[in-house]
Amino acid sequence: MRQIPVDTAAMTVMLIQAPEPKIKNRETAEVATDRQSGKTLFNVNVAVIVDGRPDALTIVVAEDGIQPDLFPGAPVALPGLVARPWENDFGHGISYRATAVMAAQVQTASNGKA
Repeated sequence: MRQIPVDTAAMTVMLIQAPEPKIKNRETAEVATDRQSGKTLFNVNVAVIVDGRPDALTIVVAEDGIQPDLFPGAPVALPGLVARPWENDFGHGISYRATAVMAAQVQTASNGKA
């Protein structure tokens, strides 16, 4: 599957809600796991703001990549973020996956005074 790296340098990213386990099968409530590591996958809902325009995205992150003390509204960083185009019989779209979600370093505004 093709992966496209996403540069978040020009974005502000904020956590919308606490990460939740990704459900693989809604009928059985089976939780999704990473095929290689076997770790539980989580959906991380974020607001991405570019040029003052917000958009909500869901990013998939393995359980060991989630910083535990995050809270809704917190600015976050998404290292290793990639976009993956997908298509099946029911439609097409883009899914997003990151190696981690962690608190972002926020730059404070300067008023020019020392």
